[in-house]
Amino acid sequence: GGLGSMWGIHRSAMRSAGSAAPRRLLSTGIKKQYPVLRIPEHGQDLVRNPLFSKGTAFKMSERDRLGIRGLLPPKVVPMEMQLENELTNIRKLNDPLMKNLALQDLQDRNETLFHRLLIDNINELAPIVYTPTVGKVCQHFGDNFRRGRGMYFSSKDKGEMAAMTYNWRARDIQIIVVTDGSRILGLGDLGANGMGIPIGKLALYCACGGIAPHRVLPVTLDLGTDNLDLLNHPSYLGVQHRHLQG
Repeated sequence: GGLGSMWGIHRSAMRSAGSAAPRRLLSTGIKKQYPVLRIPEHGQDLVRNPLFSKGTAFKMSERDRLGIRGLLPPKVVPMEMQLENELTNIRKLNDPLMKNLALQDLQDRNETLFHRLLIDNINELAPIVYTPTVGKVCQHFGDNFRRGRGMYFSSKDKGEMAAMTYNWRARDIQIIVVTDGSRILGLGDLGANGMGIPIGKLALYCACGGIAPHRVLPVTLDLGTDNLDLLNHPSYLGVQHRHLQG
């Protein structure tokens, strides 16, 4: 149930008013009164979209309707088997930070699988996704940066912030978690590295609170940092000045 249920993707033959193009629909599979999710992706774009990809779990009929036949290995691997494989790989790692990075990689390519894994193993994985491991994740955020997640608003964006919000594709955002990175879990001022906090917190909100992953947004207000070690570090990704005051 909830996010733990596999979302069934199918292509609708119905046409919207005034449009000749068929709509592709994503059924939540939760309750009939919940609306389906309309998705624009098809073919390679769908396979590469972590929000809607099922990895190798797409049935052949789905692959035909969604234009992805031939874009995945021919064997259909059920979600349960994928979950077992991912959990086995994570348990092979001894360092909590490495486990967190493995989970980040999974979230970046298949959010459905990521949240199902988190739901089914919440006691084991919550300390990896959030406290206490997230503190170390933030300390090494720039060193291990792989892919942008969420939005960053910095001192360089004065006068542009309203327009920037349109760069975020999703429009039905229900929860936003914001940090300025100035006080991170007793670790002090980590500046833009603090983005690990809203990312980890929202992962738990989705898993434990049943919030759909496409309806959350992590945000960092990068106002600079007074951490001189960070400012002088080549891997630090935030603005290069002291924390603004006033």
